[in-house]
Amino acid sequence: MATRGSILYFVIADLAGIDPMYQYSLAYVKRLFNVAIEKSPAQPTLEERLAVLIDRIAASLYLNVSRGLFVAHKVLFSFLIATSINRNSMKIDENLWGTLLRGAGIFNK
Repeated sequence: MATRGSILYFVIADLAGIDPMYQYSLAYVKRLFNVAIEKSPAQPTLEERLAVLIDRIAASLYLNVSRGLFVAHKVLFSFLIATSINRNSMKIDENLWGTLLRGAGIFNK
């Protein structure tokens, strides 16, 4: 849960690179995080509790942050969340990610 929370926070913090008006404080994100934890229902096992918390925290952060984004940036925000989570779990190869960001480069002919 901590890993997912940090991934989400850094995606939110990086939004300022898209537009300077998208600046969210750590205190704001922590408040949303804590409210999601408090409002999440209790579960019989730790694994189930963690799964619920991860879903609720992600939904809360997404809904509250996307409220202040331009429509075009909401799609980018969703993409960044999905790719950041998948990069962390090694589902996206870093070489392929680099190729997507920078291009294939110049090939020898």
